Amino acid sequence: MPIDPAHLARSLGALDTLDVERGLARTLQQVLRSAKTLLDADRAGLLLVDRAGALRWASASDRVVEAVAGGLDRLAQGPCVIAFAQRAPVAVRDISAEPGWRALAQVCIDEGISAALSVPVQVGGGPVGTLDIYVAVPKEWDDSEAAALQAYAGLVASLLAAAVTARVKGRLADQLQGALEHRLLIEQAVEVLIDREGMDGQAAFEWLRTAARSSGYEVVEVAREVLGGVSLQSDRLAQAKARRHDATDREVAVQRRDSDRHEGAAQRYERRGDPARAQTERLQAAAARGRITDADAERHRADQEP
Repeated sequence: MPIDPAHLARSLGALDTLDVERGLARTLQQVLRSAKTLLDADRAGLLLVDRAGALRWASASDRVVEAVAGGLDRLAQGPCVIAFAQRAPVAVRDISAEPGWRALAQVCIDEGISAALSVPVQVGGGPVGTLDIYVAVPKEWDDSEAAALQAYAGLVASLLAAAVTARVKGRLADQLQGALEHRLLIEQAVEVLIDREGMDGQAAFEWLRTAARSSGYEVVEVAREVLGGVSLQSDRLAQAKARRHDATDREVAVQRRDSDRHEGAAQRYERRGDPARAQTERLQAAAARGRITDADAERHRADQEP
């Protein structure tokens, strides 16, 4: 639903008395509730990056967001990961229809989430996390909704910066401080990989995380190696590429089974004289074949990366 600029202004204006010194956690909860109401969302959350380069929940409208954030971190995918890496809003109409996100889609479906909108939260000129909203049914997002969430992300960034200045204490403040300290290293390493290895921003960020996990290091340690001019080890690059390749192969196999299953069901319904059900099954088979095409295209893209 398009957001009226005047409505957005009133929503943000109602928060002009926020004071992080009265409690950062409570203040962020107020912002999340306001954003959720304005955007007619079911859930909202704030994620901050940690030493491992993972986006972890910092504030959430409910426990469901915490569970989904855990899945996002474990699977290292999702709209928040892309929004953070690309410093741009990412809207997902239907998570279950995204190629390569089958495992993530299952996490979201289990928690009653179908669509998401994520925007980066930037402090000091770079991203430290993301602000995310979720809805229970597929949704077509428009530009005004992305702009409204970006306005809220700007407010969150101002509150986080104020918390640093005021030396606010507590779990959230510690998490924020860690995000600020490690974000710059990660960001600089991503820029080096873009310039030196020809990766795009998202691929560089994913490579840092994959290289860290495969080597047992933290992302910031791998980032320091990259900034120090250490050549990328061919085995790390090969391993990162192989993992992406294997994940895509698994996705293709799953979708091929789905296509065969639905096609078989269509033939059975035709034999029973139920053309309507047969057509439904054939449409589902065609959708699965479309996801195979998308997955094959993603595998080709991954194979072309350094």
